[in-house]
Amino acid sequence: MSITTQQSYRIPDRLLPVLAHELLQPLNAILLALDEVHHECEDAPTAREAGTIAKRQALHMAQIINDVMDISRDVYGKLRLNVRCVDIATVAADAIATVRPSLAIRGHHLAVALPPEPVRLLADPSRLHQVLTNLLNNAAKFTDPGGCICLTAETSLDVLVIRVRDNGRGISSELPPRIFEPFQQGDDPRDSRHGGLGLGLSLVKSLVELHGGSVAAYSQGSGTGAEFVVH
Repeated sequence: MSITTQQSYRIPDRLLPVLAHELLQPLNAILLALDEVHHECEDAPTAREAGTIAKRQALHMAQIINDVMDISRDVYGKLRLNVRCVDIATVAADAIATVRPSLAIRGHHLAVALPPEPVRLLADPSRLHQVLTNLLNNAAKFTDPGGCICLTAETSLDVLVIRVRDNGRGISSELPPRIFEPFQQGDDPRDSRHGGLGLGLSLVKSLVELHGGSVAAYSQGSGTGAEFVVH
């Protein structure tokens, strides 16, 4: 049976989520095995270091696969939220704990400023965690070693405003209109060294908009740092 042109275009779209799902299953098994190896090798520094490196890279692979799956869900309108009352301080703390190892590797300094009183909102905590980690990882990726990254949250007229600022390479004047499009990684050749598919900011935009919010990027140009603001 022949495949029409329209059908042939649909094959890659259906292939992505299936492929991501199939890759994630053995990768999860690898991560579980690495946990066991790390536990057994606590007294062997070389083996423990090798296990740590392997786990870090496996987690990076898992993040890429999860991003692909979420982009596929977004394309087909299947990205859903599990909304409940959450405290932004709790979500921020979890996100910071997730990205701190990667920040430490590059010697980045992270400054955090949160409201002194609890700020509760209706949101999906896992998806809000994903928004924060993607923004922080993006800042780390485009900031040279030893740079500064700042995460702040404040309320204005009953709206939560989250800002992630860095003193990194900034955003070129040509990029802002398409910075939230999938597969955008910047024009600097150095950016490709850190891997990824350029899906993080696209997912941030989709997840923030699902929450009824908005996200914008600001920069004075290359070399001036960047700021991402979520309402």
